[in-house]
Amino acid sequence: MRRSTAAVMTVALGLSTIAVASPAWANPSGCSQGNPMISQSGGYMTADNDAYCSTSATRTFRIEIKRNVSALPDPVVSSYDDYYTGRFYYAKTSSCDGGRTANYYGRSFFTSHPTYEDTGNLQVTTC
Repeated sequence: MRRSTAAVMTVALGLSTIAVASPAWANPSGCSQGNPMISQSGGYMTADNDAYCSTSATRTFRIEIKRNVSALPDPVVSSYDDYYTGRFYYAKTSSCDGGRTANYYGRSFFTSHPTYEDTGNLQVTTC
């Protein structure tokens, strides 16, 4: 009895780990994002991305600059929301992070849906 309970728990934990680790791929219906970009100049970081939807509606498209830390969640350093009624969206944000040297990345998403696009890490000594 104990062995079968342990086996069920192992399978359940394994499946829950897979479910948690897997991203949800669900932009708003008919919408797609570009590839977010992150760059830096003199320690000043900038992230931006665009999105397109086949139908006009009021949506919020967000871009964030996040510091990649070992503990989750990663802190948001800067963000901008493009709250718009239409089909084309563009969001851009810029920031420093108090002279830290760390890895940063950009993340974009529609706030009404769990899909997000991330850039790779960029190591920056911020201004």
